[in-house]
Amino acid sequence: MYYAVIGNNYGDEGKGLAVDYLTLSGHNLVVRHNGGAQAGHTVDKKDRRFVFHELSSGSFNGGDTYWASTFLPDLYKLEEEINDFAKVSSKPVKIFASPMCNITLLYDVYINQKREELRGSDKHGSCGMGIWEATKRSQNGFGVTLGEIRSSTASELASKLSKIEADYVSSKIAKFGISENLNLDTFEYATILKDALEKYVVLVEDERALFMFYDNVVFEGGQGLLLDTARDDLWPHTTCSRTNLANPAMILGEHGLKLDEAVYVTRTYLTRHGAGPFNEDTTLEFEDETNIPNPWQDEMRFGRFESVSALIERAVKDRCDNCPEAKTSLFVTHLNETCDKVLTDEGDIDLAAFTAIAKTAGVDKIYCSRSKLSKEI
Repeated sequence: MYYAVIGNNYGDEGKGLAVDYLTLSGHNLVVRHNGGAQAGHTVDKKDRRFVFHELSSGSFNGGDTYWASTFLPDLYKLEEEINDFAKVSSKPVKIFASPMCNITLLYDVYINQKREELRGSDKHGSCGMGIWEATKRSQNGFGVTLGEIRSSTASELASKLSKIEADYVSSKIAKFGISENLNLDTFEYATILKDALEKYVVLVEDERALFMFYDNVVFEGGQGLLLDTARDDLWPHTTCSRTNLANPAMILGEHGLKLDEAVYVTRTYLTRHGAGPFNEDTTLEFEDETNIPNPWQDEMRFGRFESVSALIERAVKDRCDNCPEAKTSLFVTHLNETCDKVLTDEGDIDLAAFTAIAKTAGVDKIYCSRSKLSKEI
């Protein structure tokens, strides 16, 4: 089976929970296909809890991770995440990756954070993890792929990093009015990147064969539909990646494969962690352990959906536009916090009424979550 887990809103909907649920049984591969280490997908297992960034949210269940060519891994942060995960799970970590993955560099993170700080009250809502800057750098001919890292010596890689710093990074720092350079030891950094790749990641030349080896392949999306780079109406408070079904459809299509089920995840209320238009309802107070305030995204905000129909139609339209043959599912989380109601500006809608509207609109299945544990879905 081929699944895609997609955030239906601004992110933070519960995609980690959905992926954990879909990988509870069978031999699973989870494909990270958009964004990078900015993701914060939480999985709870009774007395254990972990926030996944580059590893898949199926890792507690033994699911392997695959970085597709459209993913932007941060090798510098990888070992820290793997070591932290080992403290809460004995499951071995297996990471496969496309050699065509462009990586996020420390330059990108630095410029990203400084630019967002300099925007002051005009922040875009960045996570501060360098994804936007890594994308632009790669598009401008200064990308560094996993394949290049594998085939280069540390000295060769350090030379390339120095060239990127001189020919690209310095001009960006000057253009944006950033007062200081990063002053990176390129040889030391190159060594760290090569060591992380060689120690933890297996590069895959035959992607189709990898997919066919598993019982289930789950595409784990980052962020949500309302942050998709194609949402020109919401610019500049969007991301630079495809947060919808575009990547899974493209990747599967290249191998003559088709998506079976598109799983759109939503809370029963609306959230936004980061700058941008948002109809906040200050009477709503919910606890969120993962999305703590930071200098770039500030506080988590809570609100109501404009309408149930808009919420549902957003998912159905994305599936119809990208994978018309797939089934459409809604994965509704945090039902326990709203007494089985979906909160909208038109009034609170109970689960039975919500389900009826969804079925009429073309939704095939609804998963209901009233706790943090996937086994209770």
